Amino acid sequence: MTPAETPAPPARADEGTAWLGVMVGLSAWAMFFAALAFSVGYLRMREPWPLAGMPVLPKILPAVAVLLLGAAGALLHVGGRAARVTLYAAGALVALVGSLTVQGFVLGTLWSAGLKLPQGGAYASAVYGLGGLHGAHVLVGMLGLMRELVRGVRGREVRGALRLWALYGFFLAATGLILFAAVYLP
Repeated sequence: MTPAETPAPPARADEGTAWLGVMVGLSAWAMFFAALAFSVGYLRMREPWPLAGMPVLPKILPAVAVLLLGAAGALLHVGGRAARVTLYAAGALVALVGSLTVQGFVLGTLWSAGLKLPQGGAYASAVYGLGGLHGAHVLVGMLGLMRELVRGVRGREVRGALRLWALYGFFLAATGLILFAAVYLP
């Protein structure tokens, strides 16, 4: 076997409990994001989307941001089982930073194009509120991943933690996809 194919150490007993805790927490956040997405759907049924006179939302850049989140989750998933964990964690961190950068660029471009609060009403609130909330969650993932990177560089075993952060990465990608559909698709 090559070093990259070295199997991960057996899971500790408390790793199952940590996994369950992460799943319960992510399920609660998923319900919150779903409620927000349904609220936007309700608003979209009441009036044209986007509102007349408001800038049209770009679609390719937010899609790239969601793809970067999926890539981060995949890198963390693979990294949680690989011998060289820090390489995968660093790649996932770069993907998260890229996603947050793209998201910030999109929101900044919309602000410059005239989509302002409170003049933009529910439309602007949905775009900035959901984008900001999702961006805050991406930032939390970046901070947690930086912590695990530092621990890994110092020689600590971080594979189990990376597997849990992979769940969070996939959660970010899934909620990003839902919000993309709710806000950006016609």
